[in-house]
This record gives sequence, structure tokens and C-alpha cells, in this order.
Amino acid sequence: MKKAIFYLLLGVLASVVQGSLLHMGMPVAVVPQLIVVLIIALAFTEVSTFGCVMAFSLGLVMDFSSAVLVGPWAGALVLVFGTLAVLSQRLFIESGIAAMVITFLAVVGANILFSLFGTEYPSMTWEYPKQILGQAMVTALVAPFLLGKLTKRGRRHSSVAHGRRQALSAV
Repeated sequence: MKKAIFYLLLGVLASVVQGSLLHMGMPVAVVPQLIVVLIIALAFTEVSTFGCVMAFSLGLVMDFSSAVLVGPWAGALVLVFGTLAVLSQRLFIESGIAAMVITFLAVVGANILFSLFGTEYPSMTWEYPKQILGQAMVTALVAPFLLGKLTKRGRRHSSVAHGRRQALSAV
């Protein structure tokens, strides 16, 4: 229960930071998607039903903060979590470069899934892909630091990670 509250509070804090940066007038392309970083940390530390439920809950936080009742972000983040949870048996994010690449791909994938699941498709101009790539790059730059902090805490408290400490990295 403590882990769930911890991740939900981090999700709300990430949503507040992202919303505050947008309300301060920063362009969408330079605002990091911190909730996706939380999903990545969950996928590498909590490969379980708990992780999937938390991914859905964090997606709901993102949906509510973007004025969408239930839907596209929750579905997109669950799919990103599932993909990364499957890959987490072979990939490790201890390397900063690996964390950046994984984060970049996760943000791009989550945004593409969001646009496919959403009822309002963004206009087909160069502006939307530019925003997605900008967000992915900025999020990838901050991800190694945040993932280092989150995965250290997650590995201490997760039973899944105990068997993986001895494994060799594939990246």
C-alpha cells in the first residue's frame, strides 16, 4: 500500500510540474513527460500485476490532468509498461545511454498510442511530430538521473529484482 501511495504521489507531482511548466508559457516540445519516466521505473522494478495497475493509475492521473476523463493515456501507458516489462528481462537501464534511448522510444511510443487511442486526432502538420520529438529528447535528457533514483529505491523494495542482480546486461 505504501508503494502505491508513493507512486501515485509521484505521479501527481509529475503532473503538477508538467502543468506548471506549460502554464508558465514553456513550449510543449521542451516540457518533459515525467510520468513516462515513472512508468519506465515501474517496468524495470515491478514486473507484476502491481506494476500494471500502477501504470493504469498513473495513466488516469495523466488523463485527468489533460482534461480527458478516462482513456487514451491510461491505455497508452499500460501498453508501454507491458512492452518494457517484457523487455526488462533482457535490457537494463543502469547505463545512462541505455536509459536515454529507452526513455526516448517510450515517450514517442506513448504519444503515438495516445494519438491513436484518442478521439481527437492532432492535425497532420509538422507541429505535432516536432512536439513529440522535442518532449522525447528533453525527457531522455532528465531520465538517467531520475531513473537512477527511482530504480535504486525500487530494487531495494522489490522481490522481482533480487534474482536479476546477478544477470549480465544485454545492452
